[in-house]
Amino acid sequence: MPQRAQRGGIMNTATTHTQFSFETDSDPAFVELWPATANARFRSFGARPVRRSHGDSFVPNTLGFHGPIFDRTRMARNIRDQMTRRGAVGFSWAIVQNGQLVDAGGVGDARTQNETDQRNMTFDTRMVSASLAKPVCAVTVMKLVEDRQLALTDAAYPIIEPTFPGGHDTLNGITIKDLLTHQSGADVPALLSSFPDTLTSPLANAPGFSTKYENWNYWFLAYVVEAITGRPYFDVANETVLEPMGIDSMTREVDANAPCLYYNANSTSGGGTWGDFTATAIGAYGWFASAIDWAKFMAHFRYDTVLARPTRRVMLNAPETFFGFRHWDNEDRGSYYGHGGDFSSSSGAFHGGMMGFPDGIDAVLLTNSDDVPNPENILIDAYDAAYV
Repeated sequence: MPQRAQRGGIMNTATTHTQFSFETDSDPAFVELWPATANARFRSFGARPVRRSHGDSFVPNTLGFHGPIFDRTRMARNIRDQMTRRGAVGFSWAIVQNGQLVDAGGVGDARTQNETDQRNMTFDTRMVSASLAKPVCAVTVMKLVEDRQLALTDAAYPIIEPTFPGGHDTLNGITIKDLLTHQSGADVPALLSSFPDTLTSPLANAPGFSTKYENWNYWFLAYVVEAITGRPYFDVANETVLEPMGIDSMTREVDANAPCLYYNANSTSGGGTWGDFTATAIGAYGWFASAIDWAKFMAHFRYDTVLARPTRRVMLNAPETFFGFRHWDNEDRGSYYGHGGDFSSSSGAFHGGMMGFPDGIDAVLLTNSDDVPNPENILIDAYDAAYV
């Protein structure tokens, strides 16, 4: 692909690309629990008997009439076209179909030619995660619920009170589920260092009645995990969630050599990065991970390799907008779930999104550029366009 002029410089548009699988034992009995409106919409496109493509092979059609067929190459091409058109410095993506990683790649620069140690973006470039970390925390907490070390109805503050005494009385009304769904009633400064002081003030609203998205809720949950287990949150999340999913490259430390840099809109120089994060901060943000890592997380969540199926269904079928994941309902092909992440400083920004779609499709998109602030929307458009 030829190079093209971009924002006063040359954008490296060399693409690294791979197709391979990381999970071969997907549950054949898996059934999505999304509204039937999606199936009705399939019929409006002209349903017909088909043989469905799984990875690189065809399997017998056992589900009758499906309508349009998902085209992974069309989805990947749509992602690349949208991101390039918007001028992203660099981006990486991964697409999973029925538990198989069927497409992944990177375009542009992790570090541009204006930096020392220029480096192309690849599918396994590790970037900061921002709020993509919250679903990891939610799964970690739900694992404790499954193991009966915790209950969704438990009052949250008494669990951390020995570490943070002197909390305001209104905190006693917050349950574990309120924190998971951002319905704690908190409206507080978004600084982890301020967390102890926030506990001495009354809540802005009564818990359980309204939603306000706050990092505070997931810092609180990370402290709950530490209080219940007596161990650092980072270690518990690694051992109970990530390692069983085969994810061994997610850390809270930036790469030691030539880490990915992050750029402002319309900029290709002077990129910045972030350093290490505390173990508790990564309840809400701060993992360093690749598109492949997040694709594994989404697939293993879908196929219940850490949580039991009823637990996943509790999370995804909750009426709240958030339960670890955000819900997108009444979309073109049914209901979707996922999460976004955004991190910015004076020198640059990260934006990321991961989505779970009907028909066994999971997708991830990360960028080190402030030119594309909503990767979730890019993924939704590309998924909707991938059916022919």
